[in-house]
Formats: sequence, C-alpha cells, structure tokens
Amino acid sequence: RGYVPNFQLFGKGDVNGEKEQKVFTFLKLSCPHPSEVLGSLRHISWDPVKVHDIRWNFEKFLVGPDGVPVMRWSHRTPVGAVKADILEYLKQPNSK
Repeated sequence: RGYVPNFQLFGKGDVNGEKEQKVFTFLKLSCPHPSEVLGSLRHISWDPVKVHDIRWNFEKFLVGPDGVPVMRWSHRTPVGAVKADILEYLKQPNSK
C-alpha cells in the first residue's frame, strides 16, 4: 500500500567458504546434505570445501514455523517431489 522501505531487502552473499553468511552455516549444519557426491573439484570456487556445503544454485531448505530446519533438497530434486515432501510435512501434528 505504498510503503517504501529505507533499507536493502535483498543482496548477494556467500553460502560457502570463509565468508559464508551465518544463516547458511546454520541451515547446512541442521540438515544433512541430500547427495553423497561432491562433484568435480575444478568447478568449486570457494575455500575451504566442507561436507555440508551447498553445491549448486536452487538447493532448497524447508524451515518449520519454529525456526528449525526440517528438510533439504538437492538442486536436481524435481519440484513435484519437493511439493510432496512439504505437503507430507504439513500433515504432521507438530508442523503447525
């Protein structure tokens, strides 16, 4: 309704490496990585490389209403599978 914020809403930030944002550290340590395959080291541009690192764009996390990370999906997971997992999660009594 016409509100214009006087602060930055979005910005680029690191998800891996020495400068990774704390929210991504929290998410990555809360949910196991969805894939055992690290990939080719020649495509990795951050340092240090860790087991739980986000390996590609579009990796997804689900955070419950209590702020606790619940699930993590690979960038290769079909959207339909993510949707099905979320709907199944919402059926659980402790999800609301």
